[in-house]
Amino acid sequence: MEHQKLIPASSIVGAAFDAPAEHCRKSAAKKNHRLQELDATIVGDSQVVRELKNLILRAADSDSTVLITGESGTGKELIARSIHDLSPRRNEPFSAVNCGALTESLLESELFGHVKGAFTGANTYKKGLFEAAGKGTIFLDEFGEMSSLMQVRLLRVLQQRRVRPVGSEESKEIEVHARVVVATNRNLKRDIAEGRFRQDLYYRVNVFPIRSPALRNHIEDLPVLIDRILKKLHANSRLAVSLRFDTAALGLLSDYSWPGNVRELENVIERLANNTIDIGVVSAADVKIDLKQNGWSEHDDEPREIILSKGLKCLTEGSVAVRHLSRRDELELYLKALDESEGDLSKAARRLGIKRTTLYMRIKRMQHNLDRDAIT
Repeated sequence: MEHQKLIPASSIVGAAFDAPAEHCRKSAAKKNHRLQELDATIVGDSQVVRELKNLILRAADSDSTVLITGESGTGKELIARSIHDLSPRRNEPFSAVNCGALTESLLESELFGHVKGAFTGANTYKKGLFEAAGKGTIFLDEFGEMSSLMQVRLLRVLQQRRVRPVGSEESKEIEVHARVVVATNRNLKRDIAEGRFRQDLYYRVNVFPIRSPALRNHIEDLPVLIDRILKKLHANSRLAVSLRFDTAALGLLSDYSWPGNVRELENVIERLANNTIDIGVVSAADVKIDLKQNGWSEHDDEPREIILSKGLKCLTEGSVAVRHLSRRDELELYLKALDESEGDLSKAARRLGIKRTTLYMRIKRMQHNLDRDAIT
């Protein structure tokens, strides 16, 4: 009888432990490779940006609807495109539409398509973005600007995954497979409370939420952002010489609140590059001149204590810094405005430039939220 070769038990146990370890090494290597891809698009190494990149990777691995929120100029479309490019759908179309730039009828036709003769000028059948995107990604920017009717129609598409081109019969509905990513700079919860946005649609899209951070919340990334912008200007032949910022200029740019975020930063850097092209060095004086010519006041970046002390005057003048206060501080300002109006809600609302009901609801909601936070 031929003797079978025995495999030591220690080898079997070792192999069993090596397999998961090898899998972990491969997964880590894959993640590092994808992060390197993302680094080429999403610039920055601050904690805030690292957390954003991890969220993008997780969203790319998911098939859920993504809701990207954040102020204007923070790069919400860049996030949406990164999610698509890192996902299994990367070889399929990425279709984007600005919902705030089109009328209701044009947006409906753009998203859902139309049949021949649906309206004047509809001479042929046209695929909507939902159909044309196939198994790719459709990105709805500024989707918080949709009319109530379009909100209803989008909700139906998201629920049933079917669209009906404008002018077609109900039996001619088309099944759609595109992943949906939406973005808005609006406070949707506030819009829901004020009756401007549908709560059911909000719940339908808020499956994988991502907050696009304001530049002031990761200001430590400013030097690498400026470097990337300058390289981009060089690559596009819009900057022929090398340019550097002295320490004082960088300090002033870091102290600025950047209400327009990275988009504003790109414009400022390009203007400074054009205005200092013969010198090659940007100084703090250059930065001040540029910012002041474009509406900045040195009082816009005052500390919280000074802002709060100004009360109603600060609110009515629309100081940039007021929009950056915490919920508690914003409530304090509203109550101060009410106090300076001798308790007259209508008078306070008129001076603030908002409706009486809006002021009342904001105060009530903020007080409720703060009470709830204190309990939890």
